[in-house]
Amino acid sequence: MVEVGVNGLTIFPKRRKRKARAIEDIKRSVVLFIVFLGLSLVVHETFHLVVARALGYDADVFYGIVFPNVYGAVHITPSSRGFIDTILIFSAGGLGAGAVFYILWSTIEDIIAKLLLSFFTSMQVAYGILEPMYGLGLLQKASLSIVPVVVGMTALIIFRIIYRRLGWW
Repeated sequence: MVEVGVNGLTIFPKRRKRKARAIEDIKRSVVLFIVFLGLSLVVHETFHLVVARALGYDADVFYGIVFPNVYGAVHITPSSRGFIDTILIFSAGGLGAGAVFYILWSTIEDIIAKLLLSFFTSMQVAYGILEPMYGLGLLQKASLSIVPVVVGMTALIIFRIIYRRLGWW
């Protein structure tokens, strides 16, 4: 593997190839997925809440589980918002959570966590792009439920291939 660097900054650090530990990896993957899912929900809704309150709206947050869905919601009063406020509030959750997950992705060395974080980062950025369209009435709620997950799964597959080619997996 070739190490690429700019002014001493390593872009692709050398990593040791992982030994196959299938059962342990699956267990850890499930636990990490549940942790990242919970973190994703809390961070996403909290960013909506913070931006709504910063813009002067009275806002409350709800985190819930209604099997099989895990979701959150921010109730904002008054419900009528201007164009810019709608874009800022609705995009804050996904873009803010995407930024948090990107920071985690860039600092964590564990390859399984990195792979899962690639899923959650991409999914949250997709939410950050699509939620304002939903808030403006340009997108159906069904699309908002499916498209970000498909984007995240696509990123997960692409990053898995990249990690394999780099010799990290």
